[in-house]
Amino acid sequence: MKKIGVIGGGISGIATAYFLNKAGFSVDLYEEAPVIGGRIGSECLEGRWLDFGGKNIGRKYHRFRRFVKEYGDFPFEYFGFNTSQLIDGKVVSLTKESRKLSNFLGFLKLAGLRGGSVLYPWVRAVMKDNAQGMLRTSFFNDVAEKLDDGSLADCFPSRCAKHLIRPVTVRMNGAEPEECYPGNFGSNLALALDSYEQLKGGMHQLLEAFVAAGSGKLSIHAGHRVTALSPCDSGRGVVVAYTCNGLGGSASYERVISALPATQLSNLIGSSFPDAAEILDRVRYYPVSVAIAVYRDNVFSKNHRAMVFDSTSPLSNAGAYGIHDLDLVRYTFSGKAAREQIRPESTAEEVISQAEKRVLPFFCIEGNTRTAMLYKYLSPGLCAYAPFHQRLFSELQNRLASFSGLYVTGDFRRGASIEACFAAAEETVQCLMRGEVF
Repeated sequence: MKKIGVIGGGISGIATAYFLNKAGFSVDLYEEAPVIGGRIGSECLEGRWLDFGGKNIGRKYHRFRRFVKEYGDFPFEYFGFNTSQLIDGKVVSLTKESRKLSNFLGFLKLAGLRGGSVLYPWVRAVMKDNAQGMLRTSFFNDVAEKLDDGSLADCFPSRCAKHLIRPVTVRMNGAEPEECYPGNFGSNLALALDSYEQLKGGMHQLLEAFVAAGSGKLSIHAGHRVTALSPCDSGRGVVVAYTCNGLGGSASYERVISALPATQLSNLIGSSFPDAAEILDRVRYYPVSVAIAVYRDNVFSKNHRAMVFDSTSPLSNAGAYGIHDLDLVRYTFSGKAAREQIRPESTAEEVISQAEKRVLPFFCIEGNTRTAMLYKYLSPGLCAYAPFHQRLFSELQNRLASFSGLYVTGDFRRGASIEACFAAAEETVQCLMRGEVF
């Protein structure tokens, strides 16, 4: 079979290459960075590989877990759910280790009775059918048609929006509740209702095995920045223009799958398909910064391992990297305050010092020497989708129907979780094999 080009070496591109290889296709995978991984990339700190994104693997991530099994014996470890926030001057905790009654009472304190009654049918839909916890599903398409003229914040009492909805949206979408839409919230609920583990060896070890195993049918073009995707002169097929080491080049394929964020794909097709690019630009992305810091002594106690912060704070979440890593802190900066206060040029020291001031009243930071740190500013960072997202995606399909050979997947197809990216990639490969519009 002829090779298929895949653009983007993040989790969507990796998933796409995986499903194409399983179907018997050879793949050229283009990635601008020196290594694949994208926003789930890892870096080494004090001899240990640590993940910036995609660290937590849901028990219901069935596609991704099959992927893991195919490349070796990579054990998981329990991550747990243990978080807290300040409400009315008091720290309120939610934890999997608590009794169900305690968690239920904690939920009521966060949601309020009215907020809980609004959430209940949505939660029930996802619990009944986990497939509803992705973008563009039947249940949440109906929700969108009824409610997406307003924001997610408009659906709930302010107390519920502030204390229950916002911690979910800033963490998963980098957005405030007023910047998110009800029809997309199933993708958040699926993550909130799952329980999590993490790979003991991290993503780095898994991706190394993936690259090594695919040597026969997978060619990774790292360091290749794709600059344009355009139709071949014949009208059938796709020309991939790129630069590598300062030199320009191009390659032609009968079929290409873009696995990029919507905003990046827009830049590549804008000159050939400006109407489609305009649609892609309506998909919203917000920057996110992630820092990982090691301290001399434990920062957390076993029973208090994470905290979310309110809309006045650029720090949205601080938590232990793992259930036993009480001296290893993962700081996340997302939401409106983070966008206003943290810039691409902000230094790691500036950002982490700001975070330490925020967590000082709650965790053991004072006098606890920081011994090492990692920091990344990611833009595009987290995807917040669009209102009436199902309509947008249908418009995109119609506009690109005449671009013969181009297929589209990514975090805006079925959602931004690892499992949703795998589901979207599998769906796109199936469309390619059937000869359907993506």
